[in-house]
Amino acid sequence: MTDASKLSSHVETSADTALSVRAERDVARMRALLDRPLPAEELIANTELVAMRNDRRGGRTRSILVFRVGDEQLAIEAEDAHRVVRVSTIRRVPHRTNDIFAGIANIGGELTIVARIGAALGIVEGQQQTHFLVIGPVADRWAFAVDAVDGVRRIDESTLLSPPTTVRHAADGCAANLVHLVDDEGAERLVTVLDATKLAARFARSLA
Repeated sequence: MTDASKLSSHVETSADTALSVRAERDVARMRALLDRPLPAEELIANTELVAMRNDRRGGRTRSILVFRVGDEQLAIEAEDAHRVVRVSTIRRVPHRTNDIFAGIANIGGELTIVARIGAALGIVEGQQQTHFLVIGPVADRWAFAVDAVDGVRRIDESTLLSPPTTVRHAADGCAANLVHLVDDEGAERLVTVLDATKLAARFARSLA
C-alpha cells in the first residue's frame, strides 16, 4: 500500500469514527451536501470528459483538458482526468501537511488527498481557485485546485512540440508536450501538456 493510500485509509477510518458520534443534524447536513444537484458547469465539464474517453481517437488526434494556474496555461490528457468539481473545504492533516500536500477533501463522497500544483511545479497560483481536478487510479487518487477550467480540446498530434529543458515544468519531469491553441477570442496561447502519472508521482513524493 502506498503512502497516499495509507494516509487516505487512516483519515477515512478517523472520519467514520467521528461521524458515528456526531449529532443527527450534522449527519443530515452532510447527506444534504453530498446529494446536492451537480452545477451546470460541472455537469458540462464531466460530460465532455466521458464523451472524449468513449470517443475512439483517430491515429493522430487526442483530447486534452485545458486549465489555468496563475498565469500558466496547462493541460492533461482528458482520459487521465477522473473528474472536475468545484473546490470544497480542505482539512489539514497534523504533522503531515506541507507546501505541496494540502490535506484531505470530501470530493463526491470520497476522501481525496489534495496537493498544491503551484508548489509542485514552481508556479505562482492565483488568489482564487475554482475547481478541483482529480487524477490517478482508485487506490491513489489525487486532487489539485486550479484557477479556471477552459474545457476539453481536441488536437492533432502533429501540432505537439517537445518541451525544451529550459521550461520549468520539463525540468521537473512533468511536461510531456507543448501545444499552441487559439482561444475563443482568436488569440494564440502556448499550453503545457502535463504527464498526469509523473505529476501524481511528484505529489506523492511530498508524503515521503
